[in-house]
Amino acid sequence: MAVSLGYVLKRLFYSLLVIIGVIVVTYAIIVFSPGDPATRWAGNPRGPGAEKAIEVARAELNLDKPLYVQISLFILNVFTGNLGVSISTKTPILATIWAHLSSTLELLIFGYLIGIPLGVLLGVYSALKRGTPRGDALESVGFVIANTPSFWTSMAVFLILAEVLGVSSYGRIDAKLAAMLGFKPITGFYTVDTLLQGDIILFLDVLKRILPPAFVVALYPTGVGIRVVRVMMSEALGEDYVRQAVALGVEKREVIWDYAFRGTVPGLTQVMGLAFAYSLVDAMVVEYVFGREGLGSLLVSAVVSNDFKLAASILIVISVFYILANTITDIVQSWIDPRVVL
Repeated sequence: MAVSLGYVLKRLFYSLLVIIGVIVVTYAIIVFSPGDPATRWAGNPRGPGAEKAIEVARAELNLDKPLYVQISLFILNVFTGNLGVSISTKTPILATIWAHLSSTLELLIFGYLIGIPLGVLLGVYSALKRGTPRGDALESVGFVIANTPSFWTSMAVFLILAEVLGVSSYGRIDAKLAAMLGFKPITGFYTVDTLLQGDIILFLDVLKRILPPAFVVALYPTGVGIRVVRVMMSEALGEDYVRQAVALGVEKREVIWDYAFRGTVPGLTQVMGLAFAYSLVDAMVVEYVFGREGLGSLLVSAVVSNDFKLAASILIVISVFYILANTITDIVQSWIDPRVVL
């Protein structure tokens, strides 16, 4: 694997353009939306001194300057790592975003730990059974679950669990139980933190609450995996090297996994890498329905409260996540497939 300097420079250049574009568009949309961030920043003042307090707040937020100056100052702050504090909560934005990002990432990782193996197994089975009712049915299932809106699926799963099965999966953790057992977040990944603190009861509670939304998040990579693996495996099974392996009497299991499936890995890696980046937004929607703290609930709260700095910062983080996920996918693909040169 070799990553050329040209690839690095080109990726950096395009990444900067994307981030600046996101900042400009997001800032302008939120600033021009109804509501006054300065009033919020000043604490919704009333009485004779209210107007003066709002003017001071507007100056502190740079809202008294021309729009291009406001955006330039915000871009400068972003690239110097100074995102400031939230207008609505007065807490540091970086710390707030990390606390919620870790929750969303935990859900996303669980979803893909379920979705990728399931999609691969069903995709391979569908390829082996192509042309039969089972194989065609699996392909249809993959199409349906990959294209079903996650918000609708989340609502359906949540209601079935709560109303039919009587199982509560709301939130990330039982707050009373966590307080009673003295739970304190360490990494922000509650499944990891509960294990680090040796609390099995709390770990099982966290696991019980993350698995239902994780299964919803897993639907997309499962559906995509079925369809992609089926197509790639069907092509690979017709290749000469696979036919020759069969003719030489190589065991069926070895032909499937060591010969045919191995040829699908580079393409599957590329597709799953892009799907993983896309699913961040999917996870934000799902966690909002299940009442879990995360980037989804944080973004909604920021928009509702006219917290333009927090909202723009969240969208910047999402953009950086997309860029990183795509870059890592490119590098991994070039590592496992020497034909891909970066």
